[in-house]
Amino acid sequence: MGTVEISPIKSLEEVLSWQGELDKLPVVELQIRANYSIFGNDYKCHEKLMTPKRHFNRGLPKTLICHDMQGGYKNDRFVNGCQSLDEYTFYNWSIVDTFIYFSHHFVTIPPIGWTNSAHKHGVKCLGTLITEWDDGHELWLKLFTNLEKRDILVNKLVAICKNYSFDGYLINIENNLPIENIENMIETISLLRTKLKAIIPHSEVIWYDSVSMVNGELNWQNQLNVHNKLAFQACDGIFLNYNWKEEDLIKSVINAGSRIVDVYVGVDVFGRNCLGGLECNKSLKIIRKYDLSVAIFAPGWTYETLIDKKQFTETENAFWRSLYPFMYIHIPSTLPLCTNFCRGYGLKKTEKAEVSSVNPWFDLSKLNFQPTVPICLFDSKHPCISHTNSEALTDGGCLRLNGTRENDTYHRILVCNYEIKSKLNLEITVKALKPFNVHKIIVVAIDPYGMPYKMEFGIQGEDNLFFNNCEDYSCVVPNSKIYNLTMQDGWLLHSLSCEMVGIIVEIAVETEEPLLVGRLFIDDCVGD
Repeated sequence: MGTVEISPIKSLEEVLSWQGELDKLPVVELQIRANYSIFGNDYKCHEKLMTPKRHFNRGLPKTLICHDMQGGYKNDRFVNGCQSLDEYTFYNWSIVDTFIYFSHHFVTIPPIGWTNSAHKHGVKCLGTLITEWDDGHELWLKLFTNLEKRDILVNKLVAICKNYSFDGYLINIENNLPIENIENMIETISLLRTKLKAIIPHSEVIWYDSVSMVNGELNWQNQLNVHNKLAFQACDGIFLNYNWKEEDLIKSVINAGSRIVDVYVGVDVFGRNCLGGLECNKSLKIIRKYDLSVAIFAPGWTYETLIDKKQFTETENAFWRSLYPFMYIHIPSTLPLCTNFCRGYGLKKTEKAEVSSVNPWFDLSKLNFQPTVPICLFDSKHPCISHTNSEALTDGGCLRLNGTRENDTYHRILVCNYEIKSKLNLEITVKALKPFNVHKIIVVAIDPYGMPYKMEFGIQGEDNLFFNNCEDYSCVVPNSKIYNLTMQDGWLLHSLSCEMVGIIVEIAVETEEPLLVGRLFIDDCVGD
């Protein structure tokens, strides 16, 4: 296959004449999450018996990320990746509900790598429909004097969304509207929402706080009020402008009524007339005080503002670490899970621990499922969990568990909700940076009666394997456990299979010395 790129659609005429792509694109389906989350401030990196309160997702404040970087469509536009180094990537997916790819072209189609990264983590990925200034004013005049053409536009937008397998649109109208066309605009976004949901039930249409639905003037409100409430009622949510004050949030809560979590309060990370950068957490604190959702605009600030891009990971981690106390961490529930923890790039390409290419590469579709919290929230200078490019089992990079070199450190990799109905198959591949260092794999589960228990296995010395049985519980069938340990190229493969009925709620590793984690596989082998 030759070089394939995703590009925006720049004009109304291009959209109306769009015929679709002939080849099916390699897009991952949106994965399912559990129906509950945990509050970020309750998450503890090293606490062994972490029992945070479960919050049912219905009614929880949400988090939206709007990616706006230098006009968009940089090296992320290539469907099959490219040779590149030090690109922007995003890996804190567990705290995100919706991702928007933004540009100033008429119709922004999210690059496949972003859609895949989002979908693997259960995050919806939206494109953008934008019109601006005089050109935008003329475009809507043309459409609203010919509603048949308007209907064709709506149908094409739905078809584009289906063709590229993304999940809806941000509607950003930054131009005046003749007052007589306000009703037509409301009808248009309502029609788009209805038709999208007919073929993509989970789709979303979100309105940006810009043009007034009272007088048609371009006037940012920074709150939900009479000027934008009609648009809010016609779609799935509103993205408020960034220059709000606390009294604007209070008014928004009153006007939203039962739809409070559909109000996304804008936070511009570049800090244009608002708090930005590493002070965004101050805005989040106020927003969550009123149980409102948040729209974080241009988080690529952590990359764009750096002269030395090699400092990106440190800056990115510092930014999101400050926001986690105000976030809700979503819980994965889709099996099978197979991840090598790759972040979509590498200094070299590896296949089964063998280097297949010495060239750097970047391909967001190869970003694998990330740990529930992929950064250390405990210690930024000596992080307990990090990512390394130096070694990989497959693709580029893997997890590094750092330990303390003084006593065993508990590393929580996944907080999850994996239902096992018949037979658990679990594999985890690790590499000790010191030969035969002590480490323990811990699987925490809940039996059918709601009783928690754990299974432990690992290595102690050269050949002292251990397994903590759980015959006291009804979850695992006695004598059904098969555990194997094999080694290849310095990597240790721990394999466990057992007949069980229950829910796996946590995967952790306990180690004193640094340990690499190159792959994790979990499946419920129903019918095997």
